Amino acid sequence: MALAPALVWAAPLSGVFVVHPYDTPSRIYARFRPLTLYLGGVLGRPMRLVIARTYDEQIEMVASGRADYAYIGPTPYVRARERAHVEILAGESEGGQAFYQSALVVRADSPIEKVTDLVGKRVAFGAEISMSSAVAPKLILEQAGIKRTDLVDVAYLDRHERVALAVLHGDFDAGGLRLDIAKPYLPRGLRVLATSQPLPPHVIAASPKVAASDAARVRQALLHPDAGGREAMRALGPDNGFVEIDDAHFIAVRRMVRSLENW
Repeated sequence: MALAPALVWAAPLSGVFVVHPYDTPSRIYARFRPLTLYLGGVLGRPMRLVIARTYDEQIEMVASGRADYAYIGPTPYVRARERAHVEILAGESEGGQAFYQSALVVRADSPIEKVTDLVGKRVAFGAEISMSSAVAPKLILEQAGIKRTDLVDVAYLDRHERVALAVLHGDFDAGGLRLDIAKPYLPRGLRVLATSQPLPPHVIAASPKVAASDAARVRQALLHPDAGGREAMRALGPDNGFVEIDDAHFIAVRRMVRSLENW
C-alpha cells in the first residue's frame, strides 16, 4: 500500500520594511524594530527590518518591490512615486502635528548672525536627496539670495549626526539637518541660524507588490493602533504616531525640488 505523502508545513514568507540611513544603525534599529514586530503581528508573518545603505537604494527597493514597506522621507517618496505606484499608508506625526522643520545650524560662538553671512563660507548637508538635511536648507539659502557659487565649499555627509558634529568641531561653518535632530546638540555648542517652512512628514509607504488587503490592514494598524501598537510607536518618540495623508500633500515638495534645479 502506498503511503500518503507527508504534509510539510511552510513558514510564511517574511516581509521587508526598509528605512533610509538618516541616523546611526543602532538608533534606527532601536526606533523601528518594535514597529516592524507590531506590523508583522498584524499581518501574521515575520517582518524584517532593513536599513538601506543609501537613500537611492531605499527608493529602488520600495519601487521595485524588493521591500514591502518603507519609512521614507518626502523627497525620496516623490522619487519613488515617479518610478512606480508607491502608496502612502500614513504620515508620521509628533504631538498630533503632521509636519516637521529643517534647520541651518552654526556653532554657538560663531560670528555668523544671519543667513546672508554664509557667503564665502563652508556648508555641510546630509544626503543630497534628503528633504530636511539638503533640499530645505538649500532653499533657505536660495531665498536669502545665496547660490552654490557663493559658497567656498559644500559637502554631503549623508547622516544628520555627521552634519551636527562637523559644524560643532569647526570643519564647516554651517550645516543643514532636521530641527528635532539638531536640538540635542544645542547644549553642546550649536545654535540654530534659521528654520524652514513646515515640511510634509515622513510616511509609511507600500510597494506596488503589496496586496490591497494587506495595505489596508497596515493602514488601519497605523492609524488606529491597539495597545501593542501604541507601545511600538513610543519607540519612535514619546509623542509620535501616524495620521492620514495623501500624495497631494507632496505637491510642495515637487515644487521645492524644481526650484533648486539650477542651484
